[in-house]
Amino acid sequence: WFNLARYLRAFKGRRVAIVAKGCDGRSIVELVKENQVDKGSVVVIAVECNGVLKPVKYGSFESARRMADYCERCATRVSPVADYLVSSDNQGSLRRAPESGEFSKDWLSMFQRCLKCMACVKSCPFCYCTECSIEGFKPELVHRLRDTRELFTFHLTRALHMAGRCVECGACESACPVEIPLTRLYHELNEWFREKYSYIPGRSFEEPPPPLVFKEAGEG
Repeated sequence: WFNLARYLRAFKGRRVAIVAKGCDGRSIVELVKENQVDKGSVVVIAVECNGVLKPVKYGSFESARRMADYCERCATRVSPVADYLVSSDNQGSLRRAPESGEFSKDWLSMFQRCLKCMACVKSCPFCYCTECSIEGFKPELVHRLRDTRELFTFHLTRALHMAGRCVECGACESACPVEIPLTRLYHELNEWFREKYSYIPGRSFEEPPPPLVFKEAGEG
């Protein structure tokens, strides 16, 4: 499955409708605030979402499909912005996000599995730069080589780019052929933003992203 908000930029300036889950709707909110999508040009058909099943990778021996981890953490079933709402008779309970710090896997060892195929970048609605430094453009921050140092720099650079912006839709994780749980990493960063700035990406059009707000010392 995909986060359909990824494709809205291609229709900028034109009237378009989109069927949106909760995470898709949060993506739309953030893209509007980043001036990548015209709010008045998008008709949002919101659908209640009870989560998606974890994708089964080719050649996997996993027999039973289960809920994707990023859906287990999600506490938003419905898009925060909606022109039309398609209700569901399924009254599934909301899922509480785990406590910050609960995830303690060895990220470095997982990053070493990375193929640098850029599937995470291509599937993300917030990776819209025309020249991307982690894809080899100038300035070249990350080489296309797959040594440990470059892989760590690649993922650290992207994580910092997603901090306070990621809506945890799981599109990157779903697209990853080696199943790196990227959404878990971005969730940890979002928890820091939530605790530090009381900011949740995609919650409201009126909330400016913290990196864009400058405050003098002592203003809170």
